[in-house]
Amino acid sequence: MLALLLSTLIAIYLLGPDLVSRSILSFQVPRRNIVQSRGEEIVRAILIAVVPLAVALAWALFSGTFRHEGSLSDLQTVFSGLYSDRYFEASQPAFFSSLRAFAWMNFSLLWRLYLLVVAIGLVFNLLIKNYNRVWNRYRKGSLEGPVDFILTYIVLPRISEWHVLLSGMRLPPGPFILVADILTKSNALYQGRIQDKMLNADGSLHTITLASPRRFLRDEFRTQADRDPDTDSTDYWKSIPGNLFVLMGSDIVNLNLKYIRQRPMSIRFDDSETQETLSRLFTRLDPDS
Repeated sequence: MLALLLSTLIAIYLLGPDLVSRSILSFQVPRRNIVQSRGEEIVRAILIAVVPLAVALAWALFSGTFRHEGSLSDLQTVFSGLYSDRYFEASQPAFFSSLRAFAWMNFSLLWRLYLLVVAIGLVFNLLIKNYNRVWNRYRKGSLEGPVDFILTYIVLPRISEWHVLLSGMRLPPGPFILVADILTKSNALYQGRIQDKMLNADGSLHTITLASPRRFLRDEFRTQADRDPDTDSTDYWKSIPGNLFVLMGSDIVNLNLKYIRQRPMSIRFDDSETQETLSRLFTRLDPDS
């Protein structure tokens, strides 16, 4: 019974927080695919649980909850009763009384622990969702060091690298869009704005969706380039019919990402063009005039 109790407490206090934190983060982004051995996973889970567990324990101690619910002697009575059948038979009333105090002490610690884990997970979600804004706002100034440490060493390692690359998290400030040049296994080169992506459960890339897709006419360009070395490659991009174009991640050989600033279209008319445009508009509105 003692071994079963200890195994349950280890799972609840040390492995549970890591599972809850992963579940909360998965609502915002797919997690990074980390291949670890069983021992490495346990050590990682313990390290993640240490800080909130220490804070929860200090919280319970300073609030007086432990003194109100039970004492150290209650813990000794419970573990002694589970370890020794003779002790259990000799002191059953004291054992069950201490067991009740033991249960309430664990409850008062666990709700604080998991409340902290959920709160930290939600903060991480907000940091990930607003990563670009936080990075560009606080990367200079007195908070540069702490913010850089939190984002670089705590937030990013838990996120799939494909989400970081393809979601625009690292876009510079301003009206930028993310454009990709994609080379496939069939030696075809495509270009388009990153519209969406799908990731597998392990965080690997499943598909990329391009908006306003184009395909590079490589053979035609090479033929013309052999004739004229000054041939402009931009003339050999052909638009693909349709608004969205989906590429399988398994077909991608190379991927080049570009940050392109969007510039508003500016149209200027001189006075004669403006008068002519207004005259045509009035004619359509009132044909009899």
